[in-house]
Order: sequence, then structure tokens, then C-alpha cells
Amino acid sequence: MEIRSIQHLRALAALMVVVFHLHPQLARMGYEGAWPDWLSNGVDIFFVISGFIMWTTTAGRPVTPMDFYRRRIVRIVPLYWLITSVVVAIMLAAPQLLQTARFDLPHVLASYAFIAWPSPAGHVEPVLVPGWTLNYEMFFYLLFGLALLLPERRRLAATGLVLAALAAVGWWLRPASPAAGFYTSDIMLEFLAGMMLGRLYAGGGWPARNAAGWPLALAGLALLAGSGAWPAGTSRLLQAGLPSILIVAGALAIERTGRTPSWPLLHRVGDASYSLYLIHPLVLSALSQAWRKAGLGGTAAGMAAFCLVAVAVSTLAGLACHRLVERPLGQRLARRRLPAVRATTG
Repeated sequence: MEIRSIQHLRALAALMVVVFHLHPQLARMGYEGAWPDWLSNGVDIFFVISGFIMWTTTAGRPVTPMDFYRRRIVRIVPLYWLITSVVVAIMLAAPQLLQTARFDLPHVLASYAFIAWPSPAGHVEPVLVPGWTLNYEMFFYLLFGLALLLPERRRLAATGLVLAALAAVGWWLRPASPAAGFYTSDIMLEFLAGMMLGRLYAGGGWPARNAAGWPLALAGLALLAGSGAWPAGTSRLLQAGLPSILIVAGALAIERTGRTPSWPLLHRVGDASYSLYLIHPLVLSALSQAWRKAGLGGTAAGMAAFCLVAVAVSTLAGLACHRLVERPLGQRLARRRLPAVRATTG
């Protein structure tokens, strides 16, 4: 059963990341002012939602690890590999079109394998930069799939124990290795929080009549907007995770009351949020270069116009990519694997 509030949140989280990524393009146009960098924490909302969805889509169902992995691969891998391949092809054929990315074979191979690996610039991010979150997602899927071997009552504790142990290593040892630091970040506890919300929601423990929905969501949004005020080195779980948990919990509380607003466009963007998230860096880069070559970015009005056009074009590109590429590709791959699934289920 689709949860409308979650679809809305997926759209808002993706759009937050798009607006955050306007800043580097504006800087290339000469902009030196402030920017709402807290919008980058849209990825934290995604992580909480991911934990929630993984729990609610498997609870009470006889889902095997292999079936779970197949579904996640069909959902995540094809579009990501396709867009990554486009970037790699540009790296090899026309590197001057890219503003920062450079070809490095180990880095490229790690990107396809969803392994955290330093880029030529020294950052632990894949060829397609937003894919760093997918490296976390795939690691979480690996753990969650293994937990499906356990009785349902033990899955939350088992997954939580592993994630908490990794976060504890990160807190206490502060690994010097970028890759070790990546996999011991407490950002992964946001998946656990989402699972806990999912267990509460799917288990019927969520009150049907609860007036706390909007206050929770707005409080979380306010905390997220003020996250930049925390001292350097503050735990990401505290800085961005807790506000994101409140936002998702508030949205679910609103959903339970049956009063979630109907916003068709936002719902469509939620459906296309994965495509939008992956394709928007390419759109922003291309549009920014064209904007600067046309001499349109040298004024405040020109930069403001760029922001409006860039968000609109990125959104349209995400919707088009979802409808023309992501959805047909996923449907085709799902049909191809149906015989194998039927054979194993008798």
C-alpha cells in the first residue's frame, strides 16, 4: 500500500539536494554570498525513509534474502550504471565537458561495484557524485537481506547491533582511512531509526488519531534548518539524523489521521525522485556551462533566473528519465526474472 506522505517527502528531499547543488554552479558565476547548505541533509531524510520502506515491505511476508537482493538490484542498479556509464564515456571522449571529474580506472570500477573509494580529487565519492549515498544504501541492503534469514522478531535487533557497533568504532577510534571512516559513520544509524518507525507503523502501534504530526514535522524542519549552528565535529546523527527522524515521524502521524494533503505534482516528483536525484548533477553542470557561455550569470538577476530555470529543468529531466528510462527498464528486467522466481516458489 502506497503511503502518500512518504512520496511527498521523497520529492521534497530530492528537491532539497537539487537546490543545495546550485551553490557550486553559482560560485562559478561569481556568487560569494551565503547559501542554505543544510538542504544537503535531504539525504538523511532519504536514509530514514529507506529503513522504513525496507521494514514495511518485508514485515509479515515470506521474503528470502535472494528475492530481496533481486528486487533491490532491479530497482537501483540499472539506472545508476547507465548514468555512470554516460559520465565515464564523457570522461574518455570529451573530458573538457566535465567541470571536476577525471578518469581513474580503480575509482571507476569501485563506482560500479558500490564500494567507497577515493576519487582523483581525494573525496570518497563515486564517478556519479550523488552515488555516495547509494554506497551506504547497498551496504544497508546487504545487512538487511542477511537479517531476513532470522525470525522477524530478531531482525531489528540484529541489524541494529551491527550498525551500532560500526558507529561505535567510528566514534571511539576515529579511523584515519577515508574508507574506514565512511563505513563507520553514524549516518547509517538513520536506517535503523527508519526500521524502528516502520516496525511501529506496520505493527499497528501508531495511534490513529494523533495531533502531533504537523508539530513533529515542523520541529524537525526547524532543527534541520538550524543544523549549521552545531559546532564542527558534531555527530551527524544528532545534527541531521534526529531532525530527519522527526520529519518522517511527523509525516507518518499525519498519514495515520487520513489528512495528508493531495499534491499530484509532488506525488509525481516523489515517484521520479530516484531519477531526479541521479540525473540532476549532469543537468546542472550542462545548464551552468551554457548559462555562463551566454553571459547570463554575471548579475544577481541572472543568477536568480538560473536557479529557477535549473530547478525546473532538473525536475522535468527527472520526470522524463523516470517515465522513459527508469520505469520501462525496471519493468523489462522484472519480467525477465519472473520465470526464475516462479520456478523457485513452485
